[in-house]
Amino acid sequence: MATKTLLLPTPEKLKEIYQDLGMTEEKLDADVKTIAEWMRKQPHLPNPDGDERRIRMFLILCKNSMERTKESLDQYYTLKSMVPEFFGDRDPTSPPLLRSMKTSLFIPLPKLTPEGYRVSLSRIRCPEIDDFEFADYVKVNFMSIDIRLSKLDMYKKEIFVFDLKDITMAHLTTMLPHMKKFVYCATTAYPLRIQEIHIVNMPSYAQTMVNMVLGVLKKKIANRIKIHSNLEDLKKHLTPDILPLDYGGTFPKTSEELIVDWQEELMKHKDWYLSQNSVNCDENKRSKKPCVKVNMLAGVEGSFRKLEVD
Repeated sequence: MATKTLLLPTPEKLKEIYQDLGMTEEKLDADVKTIAEWMRKQPHLPNPDGDERRIRMFLILCKNSMERTKESLDQYYTLKSMVPEFFGDRDPTSPPLLRSMKTSLFIPLPKLTPEGYRVSLSRIRCPEIDDFEFADYVKVNFMSIDIRLSKLDMYKKEIFVFDLKDITMAHLTTMLPHMKKFVYCATTAYPLRIQEIHIVNMPSYAQTMVNMVLGVLKKKIANRIKIHSNLEDLKKHLTPDILPLDYGGTFPKTSEELIVDWQEELMKHKDWYLSQNSVNCDENKRSKKPCVKVNMLAGVEGSFRKLEVD
């Protein structure tokens, strides 16, 4: 199975993923209907009609837990309403977001790992800071995750690769005040099952940013971060057939070619993104307190952990 940009699990692999989670296709269909019915009874949540595929992926990523799925969906729509600079005004053809896609990339790699994990690659595309806007970078990242969950992808866990080769002190100065909010939103709005996070080409001055991220992540996830001194070391963890040509892989495209493909995919779904701009929480109708930590949406604070290069 495949979309234009993403190869999906074979029926055999999908069955294996379901079995690992104690699921069947039939039970999943029934659980999606149950969650959708629950959403209709929550006055602050949007109507779930047409959003069944997102509910399905949230169930899979929440490891078949109905309560965890309900909590995650509530968190997603709550943060979507509370943090419009990351989740609002999503138009992949707008000048700010087109500019963001020229200055940075965050793309899912087309091929799954043998275990059924999706690998995503993030990096700065040009070292000039003039056109870089961190909020737009985050917005495009979250747009990519959303379209995968709602329309395009099926996978078991996530692997992230962050290439810091072209990140400058100027980038860090722009990013650091918002890093805590970004990491919290990414790990709270989405039930990401993160298998590994790989960092390559990290300059010494980026250690402060990495330490800040470690301070926000749950310890279980922080322990899955691996810092590599070179691409050869990265290839000990990811097979060459998954990595693009410019990362020493054998997948027959470069990351620059893949970003063009992915950008076309986002633009193709422009109408969906525009329709989703109004699909939010109505906090005035909420009967209980929101299940997000409002203090995590503020600026830089908190303790940092340190992670050294292997």
